[in-house]
Amino acid sequence: MGPGDKVQVSVFGHPDLSSQPTVNANGNIAMPLLGQVKATGLTVGELQRDLERALDKDFVANPRVSIEVLTYRPFFILGEVQKPGKYDYVAGINVRMAVAIAGGYTRRAQEDPVAILRADREGKQQRLSVDQDTLVLPGDTLEIERRLF
Repeated sequence: MGPGDKVQVSVFGHPDLSSQPTVNANGNIAMPLLGQVKATGLTVGELQRDLERALDKDFVANPRVSIEVLTYRPFFILGEVQKPGKYDYVAGINVRMAVAIAGGYTRRAQEDPVAILRADREGKQQRLSVDQDTLVLPGDTLEIERRLF
């Protein structure tokens, strides 16, 4: 999870503790009773366990928390595609599908490899050289280079 992702947090039997927070720029979600809770870099399961532990500690006996991602942060595609820009993330898309969403390659595009800028768990950007079948993740930036000739 990362900044811009919106989630549905349900605490069974406690609708007053359920909410639909968005991960803020600091990587946190705002939760009733708990305040700011770290979400960036966590999977849905890890965040669920963290919330259950925090609620069980002081507020609710044996809480059952369910989390569903409602909207992911977008991905970006730059360079030699017909329509570079920002696009809504669709779960399970690969580089080939992302390029299709952006209108396809230009005639000058280098199709393989493709560069992806992706944040690691600490938020540091990594540059990866990938092929067409690599999965795109929320927040990725794809750079389609120009071929030499």
